[in-house]
Amino acid sequence: MPETTRKCPYCGKILTERPYWRHVEKMHPKEYATDKQTWIQLYKDYTGMGMNQNTTITVISEIFNKDEDTIKSFLKKNGVI
Repeated sequence: MPETTRKCPYCGKILTERPYWRHVEKMHPKEYATDKQTWIQLYKDYTGMGMNQNTTITVISEIFNKDEDTIKSFLKKNGVI
């Protein structure tokens, strides 16, 4: 699998740290806590690597300390699932 380059959506920095959301968590805590768009990218990344939908939603819920129904509802509302 080829390495992908990601830029921080808030400051534009090329992200080399893995996982990439760790930068957002540390450097942009307000955005990390409120911007649900990150959930979409994580869902696409994890399912793209072969993780099933339920496990992916569980992981995102644990990363962001949100309940699974909130994650699933947001993803459905945005046409991701």
